[in-house]
Amino acid sequence: MLLLHSIAAHGHWWDGVAPRLAERAHVVALDFRGHGGSAWVPDGAYPFAEYVADALAALGALSWRAPLVIGHSLGGYVAALVAARHPMKVGAVVIADMLTGWSDEMAARARRQAERPAPTFPTAAAAAAAFRLAPPETRASAATLAHLAEAGVVERRPGQWEWAFDRRVLLHPPIDPWPFLGSVLCPALVVRGEGSALMSRDQMLRVAASVRQGRFTEVKGTYHHLVLDDPAAFADLVTGWAPTRG
Repeated sequence: MLLLHSIAAHGHWWDGVAPRLAERAHVVALDFRGHGGSAWVPDGAYPFAEYVADALAALGALSWRAPLVIGHSLGGYVAALVAARHPMKVGAVVIADMLTGWSDEMAARARRQAERPAPTFPTAAAAAAAFRLAPPETRASAATLAHLAEAGVVERRPGQWEWAFDRRVLLHPPIDPWPFLGSVLCPALVVRGEGSALMSRDQMLRVAASVRQGRFTEVKGTYHHLVLDDPAAFADLVTGWAPTRG
């Protein structure tokens, strides 16, 4: 199982889910370029095709047969793109709480965030204390959020800690999955957090209807960050839906 994280996140967002999935299969969570421990792109351009290339590179290195690709938010979009554009590389896909549109207002807000100077902190602990999710709704514990923050900062200069993602990742192209979802031929599970503000129930149903072999479900009592809010429930849904794949 290949796990793909959301935007401005990193592979450790799956730390609550991965051990449960690993009881059934070999599990790898990557850091997309511009995120976590992966390199930043010099020109600051992060088109979705480059994230697809990252996922394909990981799958190529692993030499898996018919893997299950699981993505949350941005990762769900990329997982669906990989399945649509490279159907022989994917055995099944999980699309979790994915945005399905991109308004002018969203683009303007993302640009303001990207152009804002990156905050710096004197210690990793200070960065952890300032960490906030976006959107903010979550059931994740304080310990989980502290772990994410500490795993997501880097000391770029002595005594100067920064978030380990390139703010320019927010300047991605418009989100529009509808032209390619019909090309997702493999089994697909579409999942949303019951209280998500980013993916409505109607959008979940439309995505599930747009792929060829779609099913859908919700994780009760969770929000957009469902993999943090209830990792056990999310893992149980995935493993209950899909058999172990090679």
